[in-house]
Amino acid sequence: MKLLTLLLATASLTASARAAEPARPMAMQPSLETVKRFPSDFNMIGVGVSHSGVVYASAPATMKRYSASVVRIDAKSGALIPFPDKGWNRFEHNPVEREVWVSVPALWVDDRNHLWVLDSSLPSVDQKTLPPKLVEFDAETGRLIQIYHFGPDITPADSLNDVRVDTTTNTAYITNESGNGGLVVMDLDTGAYRLVLANTRSGVADPDQHLHIYGELARKKNGSLPVTQDDGIALSPDRTWLYYRPLTDHNYWRIATADLRNAHLTDAELDKKAQYLGQSVMSGGMEIDSCNRLWVGDIENHGLYALSLPEGAKALQTQKIFDNPAVLDWADGFAIAQNWLYISDSRLDEIAFQNSRPLKGPTTIYRMKLPPCQPINAPVVTQDHETPR
Repeated sequence: MKLLTLLLATASLTASARAAEPARPMAMQPSLETVKRFPSDFNMIGVGVSHSGVVYASAPATMKRYSASVVRIDAKSGALIPFPDKGWNRFEHNPVEREVWVSVPALWVDDRNHLWVLDSSLPSVDQKTLPPKLVEFDAETGRLIQIYHFGPDITPADSLNDVRVDTTTNTAYITNESGNGGLVVMDLDTGAYRLVLANTRSGVADPDQHLHIYGELARKKNGSLPVTQDDGIALSPDRTWLYYRPLTDHNYWRIATADLRNAHLTDAELDKKAQYLGQSVMSGGMEIDSCNRLWVGDIENHGLYALSLPEGAKALQTQKIFDNPAVLDWADGFAIAQNWLYISDSRLDEIAFQNSRPLKGPTTIYRMKLPPCQPINAPVVTQDHETPR
């Protein structure tokens, strides 16, 4: 694939405008290469890619159960191969002496080339039998390495959403998008974990902000407004910072990972250590590259953005990278491998809401060559940095 010259355009967003405004189309922008278009019986959301380029995808069962929960995409035929096998993907409410996938929102590959699969379970199942779990595999061979189960303190009102793993401290960081939100910090040596920052300013979405689709308030199937707490997450290349954000507001946050691992700090003390990075586009997932650029989508106005935090800056700078709603609709998840950025387009605005419009295309994984690290000559937008609440 030939990569077109990047000419980045400014993201147009003001703090008073609560919903991101569409930026002007770019004269030239990078091309997106299609990795896989999925059939209607597999509404893909999660994406993970091994160091050699093996692509995995997941379809959580929050709306319905699909033909499989986790698949590996055959590089030659494009076939969806149930991962790690058909048994794990054959759901039962009372499985006997075997593990099954219940609902898998997220996949991630760490720097040791291990694939982490986050199964949030569902409030509709008996979570004593089918609790949430985090499962570690070899991303190349598919060999099962470890299973970590969560206890009853992660309740059916919670919903674990995304995961990052620091292999230097053997710690997993997981967002909780429901209930009181917050982050789960797990010691992978012992399996012990803590839910932190629940019901704090960075743990839950700003109640004065709401998701818009097609220029109007998004509404759930029952007519209520969706509220999603901590959702997207990214771990800095040096492992010192964890970036995270609730989905249904425009606020971005980060916190030192050393503080998250400090079990002596109370939630009130951790809350004071959370750094507010200002507002930008409303994104679901996020990923960070070796240049410390956060890659995010704009689920309200479509598009792909790169966010940066220059040294000494207190607020993120926003640059639009790709804008073509006919191609990229709802950039939901991200993965990076071999200098490619993989993007999952879940098309949730056409699937999940009472006021969704007819589905225009399949859920799709795209990829784009990452631009070089040197500064790009393009205007940026820095948002108002007034700390919420």
